[in-house]
Amino acid sequence: MLLKHIFTELLNMAWDIYWPLALGFFLSAMIRAYVSSSTITAHVGRPDWKGLSLSVLFGALSSSCSYAAVSMGRTLITKGASWANAIAFMIASTNLVFEIFLVIIMLLGWPFFVGEIVGGLLLIGVGTLLIRWLLSMRSIEEAKRHMQEQEAQILYQDPHAHHHVHTHHDHAHTGHTEHTHHHAAGSTRWQDAMMYFYMDVSMVGKDILLGVVIAAVLAAVVPPQVWTALFLKNQTELPLFVITLWNAVVGILVAVFSFVCSVGNILLAAVLWHGGINFGGVIAFIFSDLVTLPILLVYRRYFGTQMMFRLFFILSLSILITGVGVDYLFRAWGWIPEHPATAVALHLPSISWNMKTILNAMFIPLSIIAFFVGRAKAKS
Repeated sequence: MLLKHIFTELLNMAWDIYWPLALGFFLSAMIRAYVSSSTITAHVGRPDWKGLSLSVLFGALSSSCSYAAVSMGRTLITKGASWANAIAFMIASTNLVFEIFLVIIMLLGWPFFVGEIVGGLLLIGVGTLLIRWLLSMRSIEEAKRHMQEQEAQILYQDPHAHHHVHTHHDHAHTGHTEHTHHHAAGSTRWQDAMMYFYMDVSMVGKDILLGVVIAAVLAAVVPPQVWTALFLKNQTELPLFVITLWNAVVGILVAVFSFVCSVGNILLAAVLWHGGINFGGVIAFIFSDLVTLPILLVYRRYFGTQMMFRLFFILSLSILITGVGVDYLFRAWGWIPEHPATAVALHLPSISWNMKTILNAMFIPLSIIAFFVGRAKAKS
């Protein structure tokens, strides 16, 4: 009976997010087919507000994969971009992209969509200030030496690896391929877009699947009483600030240990919201995909152990401030949605003939075709 409940939750979640996720990947792939990595790196190196704004713009037009965002952030740093601009790119890439917006609207509603935009911009602003205030030149130089030593070690082991290293970071992980040839026909751009679609799905597919499975298990297994106690839902005697701060801290910690990145954590966010976490806690949880354990290990490999801890502290503090700030801001505006009673109401009891079914009937075959066309293009 429990397995049936979990499978039903899993199927309903997948059905809920399929068409907006596929549409988001299609839109993202089409944009990246016309914007090369050389265009990005040529414009985001400036340590001013224009460079920061362009970093956010290009991040929003890139892949939503957290690993790809961090890899591209490293590439930007090695090519001269400031750390603040690189972090801004990473935040925008993992939070201000089409597929995440569409899934948030479908699972959480319009207030969370607005909260994602407002919170994302606030997080970029807070993160930029904290990076400039708390990241010393000494730590930046240490990270730079670590990156140089890492590449030197690779070159020592394989003298022919230099080209592969840069191709690996600029192409495979980021989904941004340099267009070094002219496209004679429009169909070539479409093939490029399908290749980006394939690369995006390949990069984040496992994270999304993991997110669906974990969310389905939590929705089916965890009783409402546990959520109520964890999120201090009935502790009305406590000050609002304490409850809001605690929910944001819990949201960050759950994200750190959930191992889920990118779109996958939106599914978990929906479960937490229906379980009782407050608005700011959901926002903090969604933004914490850049401080999950797997991502922290990537920071350590790219930038060294000390920089990993510094980035974890700065990003976590920025997310905490943003989560609490957005919660208070939306309370003042009266925009916080009515809180659901339990996690049971998270999904419709069954798949029915409606607009969602029609859209899924369109996008399921289209996405399958795009995946295989893109794979053929990538291997050609």
